[in-house]
Amino acid sequence: MTRDRKVGLGAMVLVLVALASFPYLGTSGYQVSIASTVLIAAILASTVNLLAADGGMASLGHGAIAGAAAYGAGWASLQGHPMVTQVLVAMGVGVLVTFVYGVLSMRTNGIYFLMVTLALGMVVFGLAYRLSSVTRGENGITGIERPDVLAEPWMFYLFLVACFAVTTGLLWVVSSSPFGATMRGIRDSESRMRSLGYYVPAYKLGAFMISGTVASFAGLLAVWHTHFVSPSATNLERSVLLIVMVILGGLGTTLGPLVGAAIVILVENVVSNSVERWPTVLGLIFIFVILFARSGLVGSAAKLVRRRRRGDPDGSGDPEPAEPAGLTTTTTVP
Repeated sequence: MTRDRKVGLGAMVLVLVALASFPYLGTSGYQVSIASTVLIAAILASTVNLLAADGGMASLGHGAIAGAAAYGAGWASLQGHPMVTQVLVAMGVGVLVTFVYGVLSMRTNGIYFLMVTLALGMVVFGLAYRLSSVTRGENGITGIERPDVLAEPWMFYLFLVACFAVTTGLLWVVSSSPFGATMRGIRDSESRMRSLGYYVPAYKLGAFMISGTVASFAGLLAVWHTHFVSPSATNLERSVLLIVMVILGGLGTTLGPLVGAAIVILVENVVSNSVERWPTVLGLIFIFVILFARSGLVGSAAKLVRRRRRGDPDGSGDPEPAEPAGLTTTTTVP
């Protein structure tokens, strides 16, 4: 194991210990609830992080996938089904929506992939409004209970910490596997990977299915947390904020989604109590990170640590970035 991986693993362990200790630090129920929201958002953002970092596929539909799973749990709850059935229905609906997304978008890339996921997300949002016999329209579904063993807020919070640790570990394993390496190869050059014999659409569909399954699980956790689901859970804003979380924390970093989720959730739920125009505050934070920490807060901090370790704090020893292919000019001397 390399030194950087050891440092990263140590940082993850410290973060998990800090998260698990949070309810025992004299925190209020409201603070535990906000922390639970952060963890759920971090799990969901990590799925977007996997697709965007390893596959170069920025999705604007993951909020809708999580919302679809939440509606599955809500519908099963309305029908009086037991908890196990609610979980199976929620995951089944989420995975089905993910499969539709994947099939329709696996042959696209770049802006076209973005637009396909955006369009499908809007379809899910429209269905949440129109299928009122199932979704109860704009009134939403209330009274969705979580398992009795997780009824206490602190127990549910500790369960979320465990879920965050497991899902983060699983996504890290996927990213570090040959499958993840293949996805990065596809991200860099699809034509080259095709010439090597890889069936690119299948790999893209596989990555989307892995990401969407974890996103569906996050949607189930979200509806257990709020006991309520409405069309707002599937709207475009949710998916856009997930991308903002990933960029703020650092694309391709393990702890980036958690840091980005903490910033967005705290601004949305805490700063908004004092500042009416909280989206402006979030926008200013986003601009600051883009201008001064392009690798995100976690990514930039990791780069700074590596530079100081090799005695190059200003980064002057870093190699110049390669010029993008297709923009290089050549001069012929007669």
